[in-house]
Amino acid sequence: MFTTINTMVTRLVVAIAIVSSLTGCRRAPELRPRLILQGEPVGNDFWLAAPYVLVVKIVRADLQGSPVATFQGGPRTLQLVKFAANVENTIKGDLPNTTISFFFYANPDLKPYYYLEPGKRYIVSLRSEGGVLRSWADASQLMIRVCSGSHNQKDLPLELGPDATIAYILLTPGADCDLQLFENNLFLSAYSHGDPGYVNQRLKQLQLSPDRALRDSACLTSATMFWHRPKCLEQCLDSPDSGTRRAAANRLAHDDANLLGWLRNNPSALFPKHWTDYMSQMFEIYTEDVRPEVRKAACASWRSFAPQQAAEHCR
Repeated sequence: MFTTINTMVTRLVVAIAIVSSLTGCRRAPELRPRLILQGEPVGNDFWLAAPYVLVVKIVRADLQGSPVATFQGGPRTLQLVKFAANVENTIKGDLPNTTISFFFYANPDLKPYYYLEPGKRYIVSLRSEGGVLRSWADASQLMIRVCSGSHNQKDLPLELGPDATIAYILLTPGADCDLQLFENNLFLSAYSHGDPGYVNQRLKQLQLSPDRALRDSACLTSATMFWHRPKCLEQCLDSPDSGTRRAAANRLAHDDANLLGWLRNNPSALFPKHWTDYMSQMFEIYTEDVRPEVRKAACASWRSFAPQQAAEHCR
C-alpha cells in the first residue's frame, strides 16, 4: 500500500513538473543587476563590446515585480523592466528572431531616466543571461534614439565597424523619416558616434539634399561641431528660415582669434576628448575652411603631426 502511495505521489510530482515546464510560472526571471553608476567613465568601446548591438523599435514595456533594494552605495532601488521590441537592424551579433524581449534594471531615481519608450527606435546593447536577453548594463544603458527612420540592412556599412555603422544610421534619412525630427536632433546624432572624418563625410552628403532646411541644418551642424567655416555657411544667410539666418550670421561673426593660436600651439585643445585619436582627420577638416589663414595654420600643424598625410592635401 505504501509503495502504491509513493508511486502515485511520484507520478503527481512529475505531472506537475511537466505542466509547469509547458505553461511557465510567469514569474520574473532571477537576474542579477550589472550596475553602471552615474558618472562612471565608460565610453563607446564599453557599449560596443556587447555581443548584440541592435536597432530596435520598442513595442511595449512591462514592470516585473516590485522595486528591489540594492547594496549600500548603489541606487536605493531598482525596478526590473521587460521590453518587447522588433529588431529592425543588426549592427553586431546574430539573433534568429525579429521580435525579441529583453530585461533591464531601471533606476527610478536616476536623471536622466534610462527608459525606452514604446513606439520609438533605439540602438541598444544586449547580452544573454539565464536563457533570456538582458541589457549590457543596468541602471544606465545604451539607448541612442534613432530619429532617421528605418534602414535596409543591406545598406549598412558593417565592414567599417559598429561605430561607423551607428553614425551612418543616425545621419542617413531612411524610410518613414520625419525630417523635422531628424533636423532637430542632427547635432546630437552627429556627436554620438563615428570618427570625425566619417561624420564630416555624412554631413557633406546631407548638404546635397534637395530639402533646403536639411541642407542648412547639416551645414550649421558641421560649422558648430568643428568650429570652422565651411563654404556652405554663407549660403545659410539666404535661408527662408529666420532662425537659420540668425545662427549662420552668429557663426560668421564669431571671434575665432583663438582658433589660429590653438592650431599653431595646441591643436588638441580644439578636439572633443574622444576624437583626439583622429587628429589627422581633424586637420583635414580645417584645411577645408574658407579662410586662407586657417587653412595655412591647419596644414602647418598637420605637417608636424603627420608629414606624409599632410603633403597630399596641403600643396
